[in-house]
Amino acid sequence: MKWRHIDQCFWVVGYVYTIWWLLCFVAALAGFQGQVSPPPPPPGVRLRREGVTALHPVVLLPGILSGGLELWEGRPCAQPLFRKPLWPPTLSQFLQRPLCYLEHLSLHNETGMDPPGIRVRAVPGLVAADNFAHAYSFWSLLIQNLAKLGYEGKNLYMASYDWRLSFQNTEIRDQSLSRLKSKIELLFSTNGYKKVVVVPQSMGAVYFLHFLKWVETPRDMGGGGGGPGWCDKHIKAVMNISPSFLGSPRAVSNIFSAEGNDVPFVRALASGLLNFDYFGRRSLENIMQVCQTWDSIISLMPKGGETIWGDLDWSHEEGNNCDPVNKRYEEQFINNNTYNGSDDKQKKPIKYQRIISFGKAFDQIKNNNVFAHQQEIASPKTMERAKAHFSHGIAENIDDPKYSHHRYWSNPLETQLPNAPDMEIYCLYGVGIPTKRSYVYNKLSTSKKCKTIPFRIDASANGGDGVHFVDDDESVPVLSSGFMCAKGWRGSTRFNPSGMTTYIREYRHKEPPGSVLEGNIIMGNVALVEDVLRVAAGATGEDIGGDRIFSDIMRMSERINLRL
Repeated sequence: MKWRHIDQCFWVVGYVYTIWWLLCFVAALAGFQGQVSPPPPPPGVRLRREGVTALHPVVLLPGILSGGLELWEGRPCAQPLFRKPLWPPTLSQFLQRPLCYLEHLSLHNETGMDPPGIRVRAVPGLVAADNFAHAYSFWSLLIQNLAKLGYEGKNLYMASYDWRLSFQNTEIRDQSLSRLKSKIELLFSTNGYKKVVVVPQSMGAVYFLHFLKWVETPRDMGGGGGGPGWCDKHIKAVMNISPSFLGSPRAVSNIFSAEGNDVPFVRALASGLLNFDYFGRRSLENIMQVCQTWDSIISLMPKGGETIWGDLDWSHEEGNNCDPVNKRYEEQFINNNTYNGSDDKQKKPIKYQRIISFGKAFDQIKNNNVFAHQQEIASPKTMERAKAHFSHGIAENIDDPKYSHHRYWSNPLETQLPNAPDMEIYCLYGVGIPTKRSYVYNKLSTSKKCKTIPFRIDASANGGDGVHFVDDDESVPVLSSGFMCAKGWRGSTRFNPSGMTTYIREYRHKEPPGSVLEGNIIMGNVALVEDVLRVAAGATGEDIGGDRIFSDIMRMSERINLRL
């Protein structure tokens, strides 16, 4: 009998599978016969054995991308997805209807609300963010350990919201802020008038900062009408996990070229499938256009300008100064990236220089000066919405009445913490993993189908990746996560007039074996989970050891010349 090539392939696959199965069996047998110590018990089990039990109600607040979204109304192409998770995406759903999928994740480019005929809403309850894409543990690890102490639906709540919207628009469209206020009041009154512990993550920390100002602001000024003292009465502690208080440089890249890979389906697909013209147009261009409709990304733009982030010559992180070869000023970049001629066919790039996006990068995009032709990287409509809902500066006189407007409430440098001296603020984040800090842009895109992405990250710069890294937990730089707790809010300052106590708790990436559970690196850190459990069970920041610092955040903060 003559063997065909396909028969040979099947036999090869069979041999490989059989050998792999035998190796796994031998390894398992060797591990069973050896003296393997059992893994340490989860922190919830261990604390329960020590007599620690649930005390304060807990509210979890997811960040950008980590909360589920479901479809309630859409185009005919999305009919099979009715009331099914639209986010997190599955590869099969995305490949079946890619452009339809992206259309339903987009918001209206002018209003920042629902496009006509489309309604996508946040998934309610704990299932909204317990796992990402049904396989990647996220909040589920913390929820499981809270359950070991006795937490359940009556004293544990996931405050899901549509993370695509601007913070004030979540209230206008869905009353998300009002629902959060009512839920905290209900948890407070039905759990023996015990104050609530709030655990926001990433952008959720900025969202809850907005809430702290909103809840005590009178209703006729766009607030929740809770009045002075509401926060001090209802909230014990705010335990911010990887907070993006001062923004993230990665957000600049997401608006600029969609190459920051902050979006999971970009990170998962763009490096391979989405780099091809598989869907008729460049997929990175489509994804960037979707991201530009999400006002929430604007909330993550770096805040504080050069005072916080430095400029093209220097930054407050040691060893992150720019060398003369890579250093170019913004004025050079803007002036040298103009186009000749009034006719599109005559437009040719004159010359362009390298740019490293430090303090002024967002100002370039915001002022629409990055490109002089009609299709700018950041659309004017995106910037109009940005100016209406967010601010990224530093308040000169924080008592100025203009700062009562909601656009300032999510910027810790332009708003004040509530008068709540008994409330505690925690900044919890990881260190030890290189985190993107800035990008080098100078590569002109040659694709005629990618007209809105004419510039790309220069992969030849900075050792071959075009990216500068600093220390953190792979999500937000230490400077953004830790500065407010290290200096901006420490003690009685103009941003923290009541002097509520702040704590920094850092967690090393390379800890001893058994220090990290499965799933997200920081959300699964055993020490972090234990800190949250102990505070929820009644401990204070001093009880759990006060500050826990491994990075250079304190010296870095001292180098920042900010009037307090």
